Amino acid sequence: MNDINLPKHIVDRIEARWCARQEKREIVDRRLEQLRAHRNNIRRYRRLLSTKLSDLERQFIERRLSEESSAMEALAADMPPLLHERPSLSVGRSEGTSP
Repeated sequence: MNDINLPKHIVDRIEARWCARQEKREIVDRRLEQLRAHRNNIRRYRRLLSTKLSDLERQFIERRLSEESSAMEALAADMPPLLHERPSLSVGRSEGTSP
């Protein structure tokens, strides 16, 4: 494989695509880590709500739980889909007809 010589413009395009993919992966990885942090905080707040708390503490935790949930929903809505959906094979076909 080392003896293949490609023109410089081809090598540059390949490297540019590779770098773009790496950057996208890093962005997705960061967002997934943020989602995990929000999820963990939500779990912690829910666990705390099941304990004995003063009214002030309960209000604070409920507010934080709401903020974390909103932040998680906004982040999840902004994320690109991780998997591309495949079109259904049955779309546009009648039953009993061959492909």
